[in-house]
Amino acid sequence: MATTNPYSSARSSSDSGLCAAYLIHSRPFSETSLIVELFTESHGRIAAVANGAKRKKNINKSLLQPFRPLLVSWRGEGDLKTLTRIDSPTLAFPLAKQYLYSGIYLNELVMRLLAKEAAQPVIYSAYHATLLALSKNDDIEISLRQFELSLLGELGHGIALLTDVDGMAIEAHWRYDLLSEQGFIARVDGKFLGQSLINIANTNYCDTITRNHAKQLTRQALSPLLGTKPLHSRRLFSRSKSLRN
Repeated sequence: MATTNPYSSARSSSDSGLCAAYLIHSRPFSETSLIVELFTESHGRIAAVANGAKRKKNINKSLLQPFRPLLVSWRGEGDLKTLTRIDSPTLAFPLAKQYLYSGIYLNELVMRLLAKEAAQPVIYSAYHATLLALSKNDDIEISLRQFELSLLGELGHGIALLTDVDGMAIEAHWRYDLLSEQGFIARVDGKFLGQSLINIANTNYCDTITRNHAKQLTRQALSPLLGTKPLHSRRLFSRSKSLRN
């Protein structure tokens, strides 16, 4: 499916050209328009005005939805661009229930942690691959942990999983704590089992202990980057879990 934005009559000299993107967030701008936050493959996160996107008959209204692969172009030099074209090669990824909350979580991480107009092609690829995995009902825990670890690495906060702060190999039967921005240190009452860290490094989430430690690990590493403002997606996860119980 491909459509041309009706308010774009000609490509300006400063038009960005078509770029792969996902809608991360939107908010009203006027009675008829939206401000959209887009995660683009070539320019990272950008904010842009989608003129007329709130009108019922606007052809772009159905395209501007989360988890739908887009091709977009824009013009403008400031922090707030103006969309000039929106195409979509396919429908949105079909996410529901916990998979939908996971997608919302990805979007919150992108919004909160990525600087504007800083290209992050590796994170973009990981984001796309994670949405694809979630749409196929793949294991949520593994999908999210892999994205979080990739995100941390690309943002310069990667975790060395196989060595401690002194460069010594992680021992499977020892316990460790994670020191912020330093690495793991062996402690008798450490939070993380060495075998779990080895498993995570090898993308082996075969047991519950490893899964739990992986979740605690990425949450601890992301916490100082996210700050104190709660994540909406975590509230959704908690509410859903309460209802299931």
